[in-house]
Amino acid sequence: MGRRFGDRAALTFGGFAAVAVAVGWFLLSSQVAHTDVQTAVSESLGAILVLMLVVSVIGSIRRG
Repeated sequence: MGRRFGDRAALTFGGFAAVAVAVGWFLLSSQVAHTDVQTAVSESLGAILVLMLVVSVIGSIRRG
């Protein structure tokens, strides 16, 4: 199987995706739901953890 991305490009893309999810979740939580900053930060860190868990499970299933 050929790879469309190299390992470094995939890690870079994944890092940017994780940061984008964290920032988006923080803004959604703090601006829309009007939660305090500490709660919004902890929710965004939780969103990153969930994203990494889902990507890890998908990767392990694809690799067999």
